[in-house]
Amino acid sequence: MIDLKDIAARLDAEEKMKLRYRFPVNLPDGEVRYEVREDRLLDVAEEARILYVSRGGEVLWVKLEEAIEVIPDTGD
Repeated sequence: MIDLKDIAARLDAEEKMKLRYRFPVNLPDGEVRYEVREDRLLDVAEEARILYVSRGGEVLWVKLEEAIEVIPDTGD
């Protein structure tokens, strides 16, 4: 389980991290498929249980239940 309080403290200390998460994609036939994405982690909202990432210049929010893991951002 990802500890949002710990992640918030690490972000406050300016640690660079990425989030690997499941993202729902709506298919033309109405089905929902999940793809795994990995993007730079920007912030967390502990009480709302949401993580914010940067993808293609946009800020996306990810539910804690869709988060897989937090990993170091090595600049790749």
